[in-house]
Amino acid sequence: MSASTSMNREDTGAGQTIPGHSWADVDGQWLGARAQAVGATALAQGALCPMPTDLLMLPKAAGAEVRRLLRRRPRGSSERQSQANPFLPPDQRLVLRAWGPAHTLLLNKYPIRPGHLLLITNGDQPQSGWLSSQDWQAAAALLERQDGLLFFNSGPVAGASQPHRHLQLLPRLPGRPCFPWEPWINQPNGVYPWRLRKTSLLKRDRDLAATMDRLYGQQLASLGLGSAREHRQPQGAYNLLITADWFITVPRRREEHQGVNINALGFAGMVLVTDQTSPAWLAAGGDVLSVLQAVGEEPSLTLQQRIPDSVVPPGCRSRS
Repeated sequence: MSASTSMNREDTGAGQTIPGHSWADVDGQWLGARAQAVGATALAQGALCPMPTDLLMLPKAAGAEVRRLLRRRPRGSSERQSQANPFLPPDQRLVLRAWGPAHTLLLNKYPIRPGHLLLITNGDQPQSGWLSSQDWQAAAALLERQDGLLFFNSGPVAGASQPHRHLQLLPRLPGRPCFPWEPWINQPNGVYPWRLRKTSLLKRDRDLAATMDRLYGQQLASLGLGSAREHRQPQGAYNLLITADWFITVPRRREEHQGVNINALGFAGMVLVTDQTSPAWLAAGGDVLSVLQAVGEEPSLTLQQRIPDSVVPPGCRSRS
């Protein structure tokens, strides 16, 4: 094997090769197969730890998927040692491959569903800082190859569990919406009971990374979160939700309400409750929209404060 070939390919040790740092030779089929293979091995080795949950049928969930966590994440000695930064270095048993010169693609140790991906920076970049053009190049390349929901939690108030910069991608499962509120959010004139910015994306954008970088700056500035030219970091917490169809920014004012911690997935209709969740809130029917209103910001007075039935798909309507 030539030196140039060995630099472009990495031996997996299982009769396969991993493409080198560039993502040009990677497609969705390879990513899916790689995630499945790495996941199976990591699960057998104890490196992948799906957390068991129960689906709750709550009358005021507004079509959201509310799950109860049955067991908290283990806090063994090895985890305590890595709490400072579990991504420097990342657990190699979870790594899919290098993703460009500045990022690594790996499986989430505590996945929401199979194939739940993390895109982390190789250097110690803060989750609370401005996302860079390199971040957007890596994120766009991933979204172009793996259909799903790309999301970002800007810090603890936005639901981030680690201070090291990481974006996440929840892959689409065949034959079903990627997330519960996808039919609602896909509607062009949806009304939301929390403040946000939403911009449609072109299906065949020739430079998706540049478009995402531009929208990121525009949306944060329009929400009063500052600009990279004038501020060292964004002037508030926020969540990003991005698909091939749209780019959304949701500003945040608190991390939780009624003992329900919310990250970006909450605004996609995916909520996790724990033993810290208010029993009274659950007994009253689990009003998900009220929690999201409390952790987000109030919308403009010109917008309706509740989601009208004419906008929300039938499966997403609250039942009084």
